Amino acid sequence: MTEINSLSQNNYNNYENYSKKTQEEDIKLEDISILYTTEMQEDERTTFTQTYEEKNISQTEFGEEFLSGLIANKGTLCSGLGLSFDEYDKLACIALALASQETGFGEEDGYKSENNGIGKLIRSIAKKIDSITGGGSASSGLTQIRIDDFINGDVLTDSQKTLLKELGVESKGVSNNNLYSESDKSAIATVVILSAISDNYDNYKSTLEKEHKNISEQLNDGLTDNQKYQKGLNILDNIKDIYNNASDEDKKEIRSTFKQWLLAQNGSLASDKVEKDYNEEVQLNKLNELLSKNSIDTQLEQSDLDYIRYALTSDGQEMTETQYCAYGWNKGTEETGMQLDRMLADKIGTILTDPESFDYDQFTVNVAALTEKYEAQMQ
Repeated sequence: MTEINSLSQNNYNNYENYSKKTQEEDIKLEDISILYTTEMQEDERTTFTQTYEEKNISQTEFGEEFLSGLIANKGTLCSGLGLSFDEYDKLACIALALASQETGFGEEDGYKSENNGIGKLIRSIAKKIDSITGGGSASSGLTQIRIDDFINGDVLTDSQKTLLKELGVESKGVSNNNLYSESDKSAIATVVILSAISDNYDNYKSTLEKEHKNISEQLNDGLTDNQKYQKGLNILDNIKDIYNNASDEDKKEIRSTFKQWLLAQNGSLASDKVEKDYNEEVQLNKLNELLSKNSIDTQLEQSDLDYIRYALTSDGQEMTETQYCAYGWNKGTEETGMQLDRMLADKIGTILTDPESFDYDQFTVNVAALTEKYEAQMQ
């Protein structure tokens, strides 16, 4: 069993008793012994090896308590959320990946200072002012949960909220909760929220299917469904080929500009009074410049975007469930998070990837990659 050095006695007992009770059930989470930590904030991160340090659980200030929370509460959470052990282990690995991505498992520069002393006071005052003007509650714990929003919002069901309360997750306001002081509670809250996001995966796929039909009707170009699909794939494949042969700097620019083209205001022209980051023609022109820099034969047209949308909403093109959980964690699963172009922009991020880059622009694929690393320890 993993050595426990700094847990509360009560939490240690829960951990030990649960382990004894389920020894024959082969709890794979107990095989995880390495956590990926970093002091770098997200905008400073580069490659995995230059960003993350592999540490034994006993070497991390918050990590062992987070992992013990995942293990000790596995039975209760599986029962309360209707999860099999395998489904739970999958969500637990995503939770670990989120802790690495969001706060470097608590070692990210600024994490401790903003949760203690004068830093905590200033942050609390700022968040209360922000909440008055419509801002959300404070991001808290290793996975940076706006827990007060979830407890008082509509994303979680009443039974999920009750489960949080029964397992000791507390929130007494927009910036007053126990997710920083008790990392095991942060782990519990993370799994409950991930379960809610995972439950929405079928709705995500249904949304893509509905939009796929709408796009087909809008195209009205005389092509068969397969021809429309192949045209969209050919455009994507051409962009991907150029991307793969571009410099690291150009890769990042192509990826982010392609996303912004999708996120831009539909039909907006360069002459319109629309912010350039959300101006469709401006972003298309910028993307064409980047592609032409790396391939003289490529020029996209605005009409190509609907064929790209058609291809990306086709059956089998959806994000994996792990990718969707990462997306939902970062972008939400409510109305804004379920906007088609916002979902497709993240899908582009899973296609045009730089596997060695762990900057914030690749949040979804970063979390998916980190999840795989934690899963590998359970083999």
